[in-house]
Amino acid sequence: MGDKYAVRNIRLCTKDCLCLYVCPTGATDTENSIIDVDKCIGCGDCADACPSGAISMVPKEYPKQQDKTDSAVNALKALMRSKSKQENIAAGLSGKLAYAIEKSNRIMAEDIIREAGYMLPQSENTKEFLQSLLDKDYPERFPKDAVKKLLESLNKNEEDKTMNSNKTQENLMAAFAGESQANRKYLAYAAKAEKDGKKNAAKLFKAAAQAETYHALKEYELAGKVGTTEENIKDGIAGETYEFTEMYPEFIKDAEAEGNKAAVRAFTFAKEAEEVHAKLYKDALENIDETEEVFYYLCPVCGNIEKSRPDKCSICGVPGDKFIKF
Repeated sequence: MGDKYAVRNIRLCTKDCLCLYVCPTGATDTENSIIDVDKCIGCGDCADACPSGAISMVPKEYPKQQDKTDSAVNALKALMRSKSKQENIAAGLSGKLAYAIEKSNRIMAEDIIREAGYMLPQSENTKEFLQSLLDKDYPERFPKDAVKKLLESLNKNEEDKTMNSNKTQENLMAAFAGESQANRKYLAYAAKAEKDGKKNAAKLFKAAAQAETYHALKEYELAGKVGTTEENIKDGIAGETYEFTEMYPEFIKDAEAEGNKAAVRAFTFAKEAEEVHAKLYKDALENIDETEEVFYYLCPVCGNIEKSRPDKCSICGVPGDKFIKF
């Protein structure tokens, strides 16, 4: 989900409208029958439900055009010219066979052009070709302004795509940060509500916290931040290392300077726990292919993690029987 979007072929659509009932976002319910790309989440339910095969899933990002040698491209161009010539010859003849040969040569020529890279959305060949037309001298009747306008349109589309992609990426990460903070905030509110005996409010806060988790996970995934397990562990090492070597030491200094002992204690516990986390991640990376099950024990006070249940927490001193097993 998220890496593709749905498109509808109007010619194939038989108006069964099953897509309207299965689409979770309403992207298929439009007045002009064109699926709303902004609403589409790429789930593919509409394509699966369509009985006429009118809906297809297409990638948001096309793969890089396959590299070709100049000799291969030149050979394709020569073959294309040959097929175009044969098409013109057949067009001048009468009869069904001539018509079929004309259409056959046109199809083959289009395939050759496509293979040469002139009909691919991700190809630079089209823009290079248009630019070459502008660089040459042609008769006055040559539509130079039309070529220039088309080239400007292609370049603008690329610029807009880059700008929109960057802005969306920023929005996804901002949303992820906001939803993540909301999750923690609502859990804190739920704990307070339970302490105050407000059970209904506590349940609502817990439900909302879980909802924010769903939002955050999807936004982080769409931002392309979830890699392979090895990559994710390395990212965990980097994040934990930064926190115990740079972030928390500075926070502790500031809290000490302001005389906030409670904050100093919380930051110190967190700093020492993050260092343990970094070591555990490194150990996990070194043993990434180990199949023997490992258990982890979490201190509910300072966040320290051990691979076996301790007598007491090495950081905050909480009894080991209070640790939570994972």
